[in-house]
Amino acid sequence: MSFGCVILQEFRAIFKNVPVIFTVIIGSFLYAFLYPAPYKNNTVQSQKIIVVDNDNTTLSKELIFLADSTAQVDVDFVTSSMKKAQELLNQGKIYGILEIPNGFEAGVYRHTPVEVFYLANASYFLIYGAVIDGIHKAVEEISTNIKIKRLFFEGKSQDTDLIVRDSIPLYNPTMGYINYALAAILVFILHQTLIIGAGILGASQNEQNLNGIEGYWNKTGALKLVLARMFAFFCIYVVLFLLYFGFLFEIYGVNIGADITSFWCFGAMFILCCASLGTLLGLLVKNSVLPTQIILISSLPLIFMMGFIWPIELLPKPIVWAMHFVPAFQGINALVRMNQMGADLSLVMSEFFWLLGICIACVLVSAFIIRSKSRKYKWL
Repeated sequence: MSFGCVILQEFRAIFKNVPVIFTVIIGSFLYAFLYPAPYKNNTVQSQKIIVVDNDNTTLSKELIFLADSTAQVDVDFVTSSMKKAQELLNQGKIYGILEIPNGFEAGVYRHTPVEVFYLANASYFLIYGAVIDGIHKAVEEISTNIKIKRLFFEGKSQDTDLIVRDSIPLYNPTMGYINYALAAILVFILHQTLIIGAGILGASQNEQNLNGIEGYWNKTGALKLVLARMFAFFCIYVVLFLLYFGFLFEIYGVNIGADITSFWCFGAMFILCCASLGTLLGLLVKNSVLPTQIILISSLPLIFMMGFIWPIELLPKPIVWAMHFVPAFQGINALVRMNQMGADLSLVMSEFFWLLGICIACVLVSAFIIRSKSRKYKWL
């Protein structure tokens, strides 16, 4: 069979296989519209905190009022017991603590440095950031009010800030989930559905061989079959990439900053690498249900090892080293840097070469497995 005939047979096999179509087409569409639903509000606001007021003065009450007035936090409890505050934090009833020390107002009026203490649950980075940002705004506001009162009553303008903090979130303008998590999750969805789809197709053909049914995959060269399957899935996922990175990113307001040529050079390599890994997975299993189970079970651990939800610096080095062999790890880190941070292709070439190496290895191993199954197979 010619290479073109094998490609046509691959397309026919893909669109006749209901589980493959459901995973690749319907699954990709459903995930694309259902997964972002919880993040539609994007920004993190109104996080519950508790105030430990050890001063109980007019100025401390003003600070509590200012903290409760910010969009980021809501003061749900006021207490004088740090132990109670920590218990509520451990129980998940609040996400942050603001402690106002004894002598807070007296220290301010004596012109001596006064410290307030605040902490937040760092298990959720955006919630942590919102709580800290809200409390910090309240502290800055009361500090400004005190300076204005001094200027009015004492006629002095000392302690004027010469440098003012002005936070500009360069790569996450909304300070929300959309650019922080959703951009990477959508890439991960494409990675998973592609590997599952190619895996199901290969496993289904293995099942047919076990039942004594032969098809076009038994009548062509090993390398030709692998490349044809990769090309067929590549064509399908180019369309899905256009849907995700073009249409959906625009709808959800995800930042798009990649150069189109650089993006497609890397994107094409990412698709081919995922297709080669899915092809290899399909050749290794003989039950068409297994690829879906394997990928879905591995999804949750993998998502925490990608480097955007949990800092990669805090992961054990053996895990980080192993993750380099997962296409999603290279793809997410590079595509996020290109799309959200505007990196050029030259800055993600290490990820590109990793994907190229994984792709070549999977192609060669897949061809070897096909060839070793029966001597009647040809290499080409």
